[in-house]
This record gives sequence, structure tokens and C-alpha cells, in this order.
Amino acid sequence: MNQSKYQLMLLGRIETTFSKWREKEFITEHELYLFLHMLKGTSGTIGLDALSAFCSSQLEILSSENYSEIPVHSLENFCKRIRSYLDGTREEDKSTVPEECHKRFDKETFVLIIDDDLEFASYVKELLEKMGAQVIVALNGKRGIEQFYSMSPNFVLIDLMLPDVSGFEILDQIKDTANARQVTIAIMSVDQSRENKIKAYERGAMDFIGKPIDIEMFIPYLFNRDGIRKTTARSITTDGLTGVGNRRHFDERIYYFAETFNRSGVHFSFVMLDIDHFKQVNDVYGHPMGDEVLRKLGEVMLAEKRELDGVFRYGGEEFAFLLSGSNDEESSQFVERVRKKFNAIVFQKSARQFSVTFSAGIATYSGDVDKLVSSADQALYEAKRTGRNRTVIFDEHKSHVKRKLHVIIVDDDALIRRMLQEELVKWTLPDIDITVEAFKDGPTFLETDWYSKEEHYIVLLDGIMPGMDGLEVLSRLKRLRVEKNILVSMMTARASDSDVKAALWLGADDYIMKPVKPKDVLLRIQQMANRLFN
Repeated sequence: MNQSKYQLMLLGRIETTFSKWREKEFITEHELYLFLHMLKGTSGTIGLDALSAFCSSQLEILSSENYSEIPVHSLENFCKRIRSYLDGTREEDKSTVPEECHKRFDKETFVLIIDDDLEFASYVKELLEKMGAQVIVALNGKRGIEQFYSMSPNFVLIDLMLPDVSGFEILDQIKDTANARQVTIAIMSVDQSRENKIKAYERGAMDFIGKPIDIEMFIPYLFNRDGIRKTTARSITTDGLTGVGNRRHFDERIYYFAETFNRSGVHFSFVMLDIDHFKQVNDVYGHPMGDEVLRKLGEVMLAEKRELDGVFRYGGEEFAFLLSGSNDEESSQFVERVRKKFNAIVFQKSARQFSVTFSAGIATYSGDVDKLVSSADQALYEAKRTGRNRTVIFDEHKSHVKRKLHVIIVDDDALIRRMLQEELVKWTLPDIDITVEAFKDGPTFLETDWYSKEEHYIVLLDGIMPGMDGLEVLSRLKRLRVEKNILVSMMTARASDSDVKAALWLGADDYIMKPVKPKDVLLRIQQMANRLFN
């Protein structure tokens, strides 16, 4: 059989259908179903097995009995995908990464992609993850801005044309904070006009990347910018927003303090501070006002510290003191002076006024830096657990309540639940109690008394389940408005599945493609836990 002849005939038939669609504003789901049903059978018969398999995957999410309207313009990428199976332009693995580039990024490389093109965003996400980066995706500007402030990425890729705001408007809202954090921002667009490039640079972007991206150029570009970021971070010891030492400087100084103790016996204490209900400040008064709160706490801490003390921004809304020559009681008195001054500050947004408090944990060095940090962290957790706006001194003779992490699996497939549960229960973290629970469906999970605001949660959520699907479960989780202690990863079988797009719109923090390998899922869970606790 001359299959190429029939393939050309099929391509002509497809183009005729696409032409008819372009004459309309909408087609019905019923029409799309019939088209794919025809295409699946015909393409499989004439040897286009990959196209037949693609049609089969799409038919699973469509119904021949549904006559709801689908905008024709939203099918542009879908049509390109169909053509690619026939004209030879389809690549078997379009996110191929050279072997020498695998895992070249370290765990600190954290990328936010803001782009409403699901196929493109999925492609870049997979590419970057193969290179070792952590990646999150936002499919609209509003969600992208929220994730920028809440997740603190160090690299942001922004599409110029988004459904709700433009990439330029996003730049206007994040550029000051991005500059303070040394975040690389790149605008991406098909429209590579001189005017757009000038506007991008004027409004705070470091780079302008044309679409479609050139992979051979894009990969070296990413490594180049990541190298610059690391070099800059190594040369800068001050947090740009608050003026206190940054985390890297803290990591250096705490070992200097420890060496001084080992050499000359000079004691020191470590104080961890965490602003109470900081997310509420951002939600109610806006992220710029949240930045002002951080700056003011930094000012107070710098004003109160002694010459030999160190003050640092530990991460997010967490700060730290290294107090030279101080024991626990002296450190506690010092913290109370800082608290009194900070609590007295009245912040104002328009006609509204508010004050902010912090919680603190204190530990004194006894020969082990890791134990010191862990002890102060446990004391801080106890301060927040028992009421906030207070200080707790670590006492090794008392039993401290460990932080709790719940990994929750919601999937109607009993085999998957069992495989994941058996892998995840082996995982341990110091000073954190981990429990793994599995539920067969959404209602069973949601009807339990599962949530406590003082504990942390990672939810693995199947996208398609009988009864209440994963999207409805996700929607209910996000209504809690406590994103800081709940992260949700959707599990789905298709990269182009509409469930993925809907999940990201609703606020999913990650997605995992099925079929899953338990060890790969564990790695993703470990990365998400790093976001929760660091």
C-alpha cells in the first residue's frame, strides 16, 4: 500500500476541516469529538500510529454528547500539533537536553514561568527540570505575581501577552523587589519589535527572548545567567531590601562565631525571628507594604545590635541575630527590647493603620552548629505554636514539639496509593515528624479533620477521579487561603491535558506526569518540602 499517498489525502482533508473552523468563531465539543474520532481510525490504518495515539488521548477528555462551544482561536496550537504528525516537523522528544547539561543547575536555581501557552510552558518546565532546576508555572499574570512574592524564585520568564495583564505590567509590579533580590527577569514574545525590546529594558527586564526559542542558544543563555547570579550572590553580603546581612553572609559568620568560641571560649547565642501572620499583611495591604514591614524590622534590628553582633535576613520573613558573648537570658532581654520598639511602629496604608509582631527562638552554642540552628528553630516553632508575639529559649531537658509534615495522597487507583505510600514512609527529616496518609477520593479526604494551621502539608492530587474530581478538591483547598503551609501537586497522565491548565489557574504549585515512578515522586516531594521549611 502506498501509505504516503493516503497520508497526503488525509492532510488535505484535515486542512479543509481547519479552513471551515477558521470561518467560525466557535465549534462545539461534539464537532471536535467527531473529527478526532475520524482521525484516530484513519491515521492508525495508514501507519500514523503516533497521531492515532494522540487522538485517543484527546478523546478521553471529550464527549460526543456535549455541545458546549470552544473558541476557535484557542485551538491554534492543537492544529499545529496535528499538522506536525503529518508534515514531518514533529520531534519525538522536543525537550531534549544534551547529556552534559543534565542536572547542571543546583537546588538553588528556582525558575518561575509566567505564560498562558500551556504547551510552551510545559516544554520549558520539562527542559529546565532535566537540567536540575526547580520550576513553577503560572498561566496568568495575577497568579504569577502572587508566586513571585510567595515563592521567591531567582529567575522569572514572562510572556509579553497574557490573558489578564501584559508582561510590562507585571514588570512594573515586581521590578523593585526583583532588583533587591538580584532576580533575573526575561520578557518573551513572538513580537520582537525594537519598540517592545526598548520598553522591556526600560521597565526592568534584564533580557528579551524571542519566540519560538532557539534551544541551542537558550541552554547556554540559561547557564550564563545562572553563573552571573551565583557570582553576584557570592560578592554581595547584604540583603538588598532590608540592609541586614543576607543568608550567605549568615552561613559564613556563624562558622566564624563557632571558630572564635572553639579558639577563645567566647560564647554566643543564635536568635531566630519570624514575623507573625506576615501572609495576611501581604494579602490585606499588598506586597509593597509587606516589603515596608520587612525594611522596618531590619532598621530596628540594625539600630539595636552591638558592634560585635550579627544581624541577618534568614529567608522570607525570617531574621536572625548572632549575639556575641551572650547567654540565653541576656539574649532574651535583648530580643524584648527589639520587640518593644518594633511592636510600637504603626504602619499605614491609605486610611488604614496596623501593627505587626514577631516570634523568636533562642539557643546557645555548645559545639555543634547544626544542632544550634535546629535548636533555635524548634524554639521558634514552639513560640509560634503557643501564641506568637513571644520568645522561647531552647531547653534540651524539655521535650520539644517537632514540626509536622503531612504528605497526603488522594488517588482512586489503589495500586498507585500503595506504591507511593510504601516509598514515602521511608523518608525522614531531622526535627520534623512526617506522616503519610492516602485517600481513595476527594470527599473522603475533605470530610476528615485533616487541617491544622500550625502544621504543614504536601498534597498529591490525582487530576481525574470519579465523583469529585481533583480540580474541585484543589479549589476547596485553595479557599483556605493558607498557601504558606499547603503545597499541592496535581498528578495527570497527559502533558497537554486541560486538567493541567485548569489546575495551574486554580493555584496548583506543581504537577507530576503519570505514569509515575515512586522514587521520582519522592524527589519532587523533597523539593517541595524544601520550599515549605526553607
